[in-house]
Parts: sequence; C-alpha cells; structure tokens
Amino acid sequence: MPLAVSSPPIPERVKAYRSALFDRWVDAKRRAHQSEDIADHRAAVDAYTAFMRAHLASDERKQLDLEDEIARLSAENIRFRGRVRGGGPA
Repeated sequence: MPLAVSSPPIPERVKAYRSALFDRWVDAKRRAHQSEDIADHRAAVDAYTAFMRAHLASDERKQLDLEDEIARLSAENIRFRGRVRGGGPA
C-alpha cells in the first residue's frame, strides 16, 4: 500500500513556525525602530514574546500565560480600587 502524501514532519513544521515568528519579530522591530508610535513598539514586544514562547514546552507556555493573566487582573483591580477611592477614572 503506497504512503499517502502528508504534511511535513512535526520538527519541520515547528522550525517553519518559529522561523515565521522570527521574521514577524524582525519586521516589527524594524518598524518600531523607525516609529514613535507606541503601538508599533507594542507590536514588536508582542512578536518577540510569541517568538520566545514558541521555544518553550507546553507547560512552560501555560505557566507564563497564567502569570500574564494574573498581572492583567491585578492591574485591573488596582484601577477599580482607584475609581472607588477617588471617585473618577483611574
């Protein structure tokens, strides 16, 4: 029975995925370097984070995702407390 043509082996797909993330980071970094727009700099940070996290094991990525969510919720909690205490937007 002939083998069916399938997608590339997992290591090759992972390498291609990481390469695409690296290229995205380099492009974002280049745009941010030429820009004063905070959104361009944020995009470079996000691209770098995605590239670096692609090298982690699944459980390590999940751990960092949870830590990010904790930080986001903590910041939101501080803003809410500021509004309650100050009576205005924080």
